[in-house]
Amino acid sequence: MTQVASLDPRQRAFVVKRALDHMGRSELAAAEGLLAALAAPGSTDADALQLLGMIRRMQGRLQEAEDYYRQSLAIDPKQPNVHYNLGNLLKAQARFDEAMEFLREAIRQKPNYAEAHLNLGLVLSAKGLHAEAEKCCREALRIQPNFMLAKQTLAAELNDQERPKEGEKVLRAALAIGSRDTRQIAALEHNLGMSLKMQRRYKEALACFDAAKAKVPDMPVVDYNRANTLQHLGRMEEAVEAYRHALRAFPLDMVAHADLNKLLYRMGAEEEFLKSYDAVASLYPDRGIVPLEKANFQFLRGDYAAAREGYERAAVMMPNHVMPHDGLALILAQSNEFEAAIREHEIVVRMEPLNGPGWRNYAETLLRAGDAAGALKAAEKAIEIEPFSQASLAIWATSMRVLGDPLESRINDYDKFVRVYELDLPQGYSDMAEFNRDLNQYLDRLHLDNRESIVQTLRLGTQTYDNIFGAGHAPVEALRAKIDEAVKDYIARMATDREHPLLRRKNSEFEYAGSWSSRLRDCGFHTNHVHAMGWISSAYYVALPDAVTSANGEEGWIKFGEPNFECGLANAVQRSVQPKVGTLVLFPSYMWHGTVPFRSAQSRTTIAFDVVPGRREQ
Repeated sequence: MTQVASLDPRQRAFVVKRALDHMGRSELAAAEGLLAALAAPGSTDADALQLLGMIRRMQGRLQEAEDYYRQSLAIDPKQPNVHYNLGNLLKAQARFDEAMEFLREAIRQKPNYAEAHLNLGLVLSAKGLHAEAEKCCREALRIQPNFMLAKQTLAAELNDQERPKEGEKVLRAALAIGSRDTRQIAALEHNLGMSLKMQRRYKEALACFDAAKAKVPDMPVVDYNRANTLQHLGRMEEAVEAYRHALRAFPLDMVAHADLNKLLYRMGAEEEFLKSYDAVASLYPDRGIVPLEKANFQFLRGDYAAAREGYERAAVMMPNHVMPHDGLALILAQSNEFEAAIREHEIVVRMEPLNGPGWRNYAETLLRAGDAAGALKAAEKAIEIEPFSQASLAIWATSMRVLGDPLESRINDYDKFVRVYELDLPQGYSDMAEFNRDLNQYLDRLHLDNRESIVQTLRLGTQTYDNIFGAGHAPVEALRAKIDEAVKDYIARMATDREHPLLRRKNSEFEYAGSWSSRLRDCGFHTNHVHAMGWISSAYYVALPDAVTSANGEEGWIKFGEPNFECGLANAVQRSVQPKVGTLVLFPSYMWHGTVPFRSAQSRTTIAFDVVPGRREQ
């Protein structure tokens, strides 16, 4: 047998070519046999070493692949392709900072390396740096104008920056060029569907997803996004089946599990609710994420015993993760087992000292346990980590209130910060009663669910699925114009105070972070809550039962100041406002609020929204 190490350059090149041919046919053992002598210990053959790195990557032996790539570069650092391959290997392991280093070096050595520009963009995207990722995609396309994967990725980056119309333009141009690769075309159609979905053009989006699925049936991401789009179109049963199809292909997709079970709950499909977790647990009994995610739903449903069991199992199976401990702490606090709950919270903040929600939940448990001073310190830590978290601000202010700190009355000045507006009449109507009757009838077609969402504060009623502002609903947009005026007035009346959690964010520019309609039925109410990601929150009254508008009692009124847990406060409710059709109530998002249940055969319908400062956050 010929000794490969003694081959002359021509023979060596022939052997390397044969090895590459074997690799192209996935005959990895044969390729490795040809390269073994060239890459023996002490070898200085950089090409053979990097090819063995590629073989190890194809075999899934990632550490060995990395070692071979690094050995090759140690012999010859001027190999842009090896820098590129090592960068991609590190990217696949989510070692993004290291990956960027090698991809950038590949580009430095070979500036027209279109694939390296694209993959650097993918790394930047994974780090959430979408504007920089966009630049990389555009550079890849400057070098290689018909680079389809770069077009596909560029459109995704534009979508991630909330520029779906630009994404649509890129994708339609790519599809017009065409490709012989069916999977590539399906991927472009999927991304076009996403651009259209972001523009709320749901029927067109669904057509794109259907076209992609027809070409490549085994793309679970297409099924998942079809399901979301079908929900927007009110086709709930079809959405359920699409989620299930996605999960058959990718059983550990926890996002799809969550969305499926949220939908099943809203449909009132009790027999099917949470069954998807049982199915995947039978396939993957050692994956702690499955009992953890199921326990989260059981906690929301109030099934605390089952949730506790799930969190305890997940904690054993996921020893390096805080979420099971955080959930277990909340369950223990619900059962007034405060010492055990505090031990779990301490595990969370010890494992992840910068976990803002972990500190906030710890503060809540300390308040429940009667340690307001400790709660205040924990809440302050949460705010230090997440300064704009309205939930943390609520716990912080509640701690001060329990301690009798006068600063709390300045933060929660209910007379000053809860404001009621009588909105002006939109054009085309004779009076507000007529307008609100039309608006309420229009909202009928948006309330499609059988019951409330499990992740919302509403009980015994429904809430619309989509944001209703900007969706092209004529009566809603007419109302929004009047709401804009009220919000501007609310902001203009704010003092300037850099130390106040509401006032320090004063900004004449504002945006709506979310908008929805809620409809409560007989005995319905909202639990006491805050709006975690808002700044200014709201309630506009569209239709009210007689029980709410009568002078007897406070049925259906909105109340302020009462937390959603017991912490020893006397006279917890600090202000109540009687709803009136056509009025808008604005208040800080961190302020506790809820509604008093009412008895009536008539529904209580509202429109609500969260306002946040404009992009120029103060």
